[in-house]
This record gives sequence, C-alpha cells and structure tokens, in this order.
Amino acid sequence: MNPSELYNLHIEIKELSSLSQELVEPLLVKYDLTSVQYRALQLIVLDESLAVKYVSNHLKIKPAAATALIDRLERKNLIERCQSEDDRRVVYIQATEGGKKTYHSINKCFTKIFNDFYSVLNEEETKRLKQIVGKLTEHVSSCIEDQC
Repeated sequence: MNPSELYNLHIEIKELSSLSQELVEPLLVKYDLTSVQYRALQLIVLDESLAVKYVSNHLKIKPAAATALIDRLERKNLIERCQSEDDRRVVYIQATEGGKKTYHSINKCFTKIFNDFYSVLNEEETKRLKQIVGKLTEHVSSCIEDQC
C-alpha cells in the first residue's frame, strides 16, 4: 500500500474507534462512569483484590492519577480500600457488592452491544482481527517507548 492508502486506513481505524465509543458512552454516562473508571472497576472486580500500583501499571497512568481514580470510585461506593495484614504500607482495593453489581450490569449490556458490533464478522475473521490489532498495538507501544 502506498502512504496515502495507509493514511486512509489509519483514518478509518480512528473513525471505527470513535463510532464504537459512541455505542458505549451513553451506557457509561448512565452509570456515571468514564471509560477509564470502568476499566479500573473491571480490573478490580475480575482480580478481586489488587494494589493501586497494579491499576496504575495496567492502565498505563501515573500513580497519582491512579490514586485519584481510586478515590472517585471509592466515593461512588464501587470499591473499598483494605490494608494488607502483612505490610501496612500496602493498600489493596476490592469491589464492593454495589461495584460488582454495577460492573455486571454494564458488562451484560456491553455483551449485547459488542455481539451486534462484531456480528458482521465470522469467528475466524474476529480471531484474525484480534491478532492484527494486538500486533499493531504492541508495535506502536514499543515505538513510543523507544522514543523516550
């Protein structure tokens, strides 16, 4: 592909990402969550108990931003902090019952949204798309890291 075609492909990928965000955004607004807050809640619910540092590393945000994010989720009664019994300096976070219910309600709606979204692809196409997106994400992440 020539540079112009590659640029157009890049624009199409951006547009697809924007359109998919338009599908999920109203649902997150309904639950008073941002997409980053939802991703953090997802991590916490699925891992049951984890350190703030893990959230920071996984979401690729600064520790201060992760702490602010956790504070917001805690104020919404979706998560709670628990001190480690082994090391008082370590604070774990876990989902409250309300946080788990909220996550599962959103996830149920997301399942329907994304089943519809990807229904135009067969199983093989979906697997291949996942591989391609993963490969591109890994490559671009590596390029960004190398620039630092």
